[in-house]
Amino acid sequence: MLCSATRFTSCVLIFSAMLLACPAPSWSADEQGKTISDAWCGFSVDVAEPWQRAPLRGHTVPGAIRCAWSGLNSASIVIFLQEPGVAVSPRVMLDGSVKGLKDALGASVSVQEIRTIAGMQAMWLVVTGKGNGGAIDGKGDIETTQHWVAVPRERDVVVVLLTCPAADYTRLQKSFESALGSLKLRGAQTTEQTSAK
Repeated sequence: MLCSATRFTSCVLIFSAMLLACPAPSWSADEQGKTISDAWCGFSVDVAEPWQRAPLRGHTVPGAIRCAWSGLNSASIVIFLQEPGVAVSPRVMLDGSVKGLKDALGASVSVQEIRTIAGMQAMWLVVTGKGNGGAIDGKGDIETTQHWVAVPRERDVVVVLLTCPAADYTRLQKSFESALGSLKLRGAQTTEQTSAK
């Protein structure tokens, strides 16, 4: 199963074409396996049922994958890291991603906002397009929804991505947003990043 980012690495997120070298995930899990902590990338998150941990090798993303979970009907949640080399505004990321998804894949955008996630300003984007349920490719026969949340910090960007058949999005949205509510991030944002509207 390929992550939904596979087909449009050149158009989503402004630095998405950069595939990055990154140390192997150095995460740890709590006793129940729900809280995942990644010390190297500075985050922790709780992802509960119906999600199950998934092998990283089954996903291709525009960055360094750190964690993955699978759900029903090819649904997935992945967390990956990008290192663009400069501090990126969440507004610039959002506007570029919306344009890229619409222009390259004919996708429709239902939500595009800047929201506060883990105390930081973040890109919040929900998009639907033709695909296979596990990826938007602009030509498949399964309407596929992606929920992108990208939190830029001073030196990197933490991306949390839900991909699923559009018919399943409402059912999975609550558990995804619950996971986002548990997200904790180390690091800081620049003044420009914190003031993005």
